[in-house]
Amino acid sequence: MPISDWSFFAVIATILLTPGPTNTLLAAAGIRSGLRSSWQLIPAECLGYLIATTVWGALLQMVVRESPWLVQVIQLVSGLYIGKLGWELWVYASLQPGNSHVPAIGRRQLLVATLLNPKAVIFALALFPAQTWMSASNYACVMGGFSLLVVSIGTLWIAFGAVLLGGRIAWLQPRHFQRVAAVVLWGFAAWLLLKAAGA
Repeated sequence: MPISDWSFFAVIATILLTPGPTNTLLAAAGIRSGLRSSWQLIPAECLGYLIATTVWGALLQMVVRESPWLVQVIQLVSGLYIGKLGWELWVYASLQPGNSHVPAIGRRQLLVATLLNPKAVIFALALFPAQTWMSASNYACVMGGFSLLVVSIGTLWIAFGAVLLGGRIAWLQPRHFQRVAAVVLWGFAAWLLLKAAGA
């Protein structure tokens, strides 16, 4: 059965625009390395979202029926990893962009953060139409449109970080943004850990 209503992409775009673990890292990469160098992270983001949404949408519903505790394990691991990323952002925020002691944000780091991003669960289980998983053509259409959104919005977040690097927003210094970003990541981590604990 083909998909007749494509309005879900508007909701997905809105969620992709909101701050989260992946967007925070993309903006931080823009701060540290600029737009051109950081754009190489976009394929890793795209791949991470494609893998995560496919796994959640096609497999996890079936697995969760048999092992409901698996969701809590995934939430716990995700929360700990995102909390670690927040700590690293906070520590390196005091160093100047371009400082040799500030490690570049790598493709593997961004890929893992995107795989663990709770937004992927929302997309796969709540926003993608049920028909997405019913045929290869539906899957290709949905994932194609989704990938275009991921690339476009990810690039916007890197550009935002690059603007901060250029000092064009005088009142918002890169170190302040990175510390705010660290707090955002800790908020996501705390939310995931509370969910894992059943709170």
